[in-house]
Amino acid sequence: MTTWVIISWVFVAILTAVNVFVFLKLKKASEQMMKMAFPGSKNMNDAMGQMQKMMSGAGGMPPNLGALMGQMNNPQMQAQMKAAMDMLAKMQQGSKGRR
Repeated sequence: MTTWVIISWVFVAILTAVNVFVFLKLKKASEQMMKMAFPGSKNMNDAMGQMQKMMSGAGGMPPNLGALMGQMNNPQMQAQMKAAMDMLAKMQQGSKGRR
Protein backbone atom coordinates (compact mmCIF):
# COMPACT_ATOMS: atom_id res chain seq x y z
CA MET A 1 0.00 0.00 0.00
CA THR A 2 2.72 2.50 0.87
CA THR A 3 4.64 1.86 -2.35
CA TRP A 4 1.57 2.85 -4.38
CA VAL A 5 1.24 6.03 -2.36
CA ILE A 6 4.89 6.87 -3.00
CA ILE A 7 4.58 6.04 -6.71
CA SER A 8 1.46 8.19 -7.03
CA TRP A 9 3.15 11.18 -5.33
CA VAL A 10 6.18 10.80 -7.60
CA PHE A 11 3.82 10.75 -10.56
CA VAL A 12 2.09 13.91 -9.26
CA ALA A 13 5.46 15.62 -8.85
CA ILE A 14 6.49 14.71 -12.41
CA LEU A 15 3.20 15.98 -13.85
CA THR A 16 3.48 19.19 -11.84
CA ALA A 17 7.01 19.77 -13.13
CA VAL A 18 5.85 19.23 -16.72
CA ASN A 19 2.91 21.58 -16.16
CA VAL A 20 5.17 24.33 -14.76
CA PHE A 21 7.61 23.89 -17.66
CA VAL A 22 4.84 24.19 -20.27
CA PHE A 23 3.36 27.21 -18.47
CA LEU A 24 6.70 29.02 -18.46
CA LYS A 25 7.24 28.31 -22.17
CA LEU A 26 3.75 29.59 -23.03
CA LYS A 27 4.23 32.67 -20.86
CA LYS A 28 7.49 33.47 -22.65
CA ALA A 29 5.83 33.04 -26.04
CA SER A 30 2.89 35.26 -25.12
CA GLU A 31 5.24 37.97 -23.83
CA GLN A 32 7.17 37.86 -27.12
CA MET A 33 3.94 38.18 -29.11
CA MET A 34 2.80 41.09 -26.92
CA LYS A 35 6.12 42.87 -27.42
CA MET A 36 5.85 42.38 -31.19
CA ALA A 37 2.27 43.70 -31.28
CA PHE A 38 2.82 46.53 -28.78
CA PRO A 39 6.53 47.44 -28.78
CA GLY A 40 6.47 50.04 -25.99
CA SER A 41 4.35 48.10 -23.50
CA LYS A 42 5.82 46.69 -20.30
CA ASN A 43 2.85 44.54 -19.28
CA MET A 44 -0.61 43.52 -20.42
CA ASN A 45 -2.25 46.64 -18.94
CA ASP A 46 0.00 48.90 -21.02
CA ALA A 47 -0.75 46.82 -24.11
CA MET A 48 -4.50 47.07 -23.52
CA GLY A 49 -4.16 50.83 -23.02
CA GLN A 50 -2.31 51.16 -26.32
CA MET A 51 -4.92 49.07 -28.10
CA GLN A 52 -7.77 51.16 -26.69
CA LYS A 53 -5.93 54.34 -27.69
CA MET A 54 -5.53 53.05 -31.24
CA MET A 55 -9.19 52.04 -31.46
CA SER A 56 -10.46 55.35 -30.10
CA GLY A 57 -8.13 57.25 -32.44
CA ALA A 58 -9.68 55.46 -35.39
CA GLY A 59 -13.17 56.13 -34.08
CA GLY A 60 -13.76 52.39 -33.92
CA MET A 61 -14.02 52.24 -37.72
CA PRO A 62 -11.56 51.90 -40.55
CA PRO A 63 -10.74 55.36 -41.92
CA ASN A 64 -11.87 54.60 -45.48
CA LEU A 65 -15.18 52.93 -44.59
CA GLY A 66 -17.14 55.90 -45.92
CA ALA A 67 -15.47 55.52 -49.31
CA LEU A 68 -16.31 51.83 -49.37
CA MET A 69 -19.93 52.52 -48.49
CA GLY A 70 -20.10 55.13 -51.27
CA GLN A 71 -19.03 52.50 -53.79
CA MET A 72 -22.01 50.32 -52.85
CA ASN A 73 -24.26 52.67 -54.85
CA ASN A 74 -22.42 51.60 -58.00
CA PRO A 75 -24.66 49.23 -60.05
CA GLN A 76 -21.73 46.96 -60.91
CA MET A 77 -20.84 46.65 -57.22
CA GLN A 78 -24.46 45.88 -56.33
CA ALA A 79 -24.59 43.15 -58.99
CA GLN A 80 -21.34 41.67 -57.69
CA MET A 81 -22.69 41.74 -54.13
CA LYS A 82 -25.92 40.05 -55.21
CA ALA A 83 -23.96 37.32 -57.00
CA ALA A 84 -21.84 36.75 -53.90
CA MET A 85 -24.92 36.56 -51.67
CA ASP A 86 -26.60 34.10 -54.05
CA MET A 87 -23.48 31.93 -54.07
CA LEU A 88 -23.38 32.01 -50.26
CA ALA A 89 -27.06 31.02 -50.08
CA LYS A 90 -26.42 28.06 -52.42
CA MET A 91 -23.44 26.96 -50.34
CA GLN A 92 -25.51 27.11 -47.15
CA GLN A 93 -28.33 25.12 -48.75
CA GLY A 94 -25.83 22.51 -49.91
CA SER A 95 -24.32 22.16 -46.44
CA LYS A 96 -27.76 21.72 -44.84
CA GLY A 97 -28.45 18.75 -47.11
CA ARG A 98 -25.26 16.97 -45.99
CA ARG A 99 -26.01 17.12 -42.27
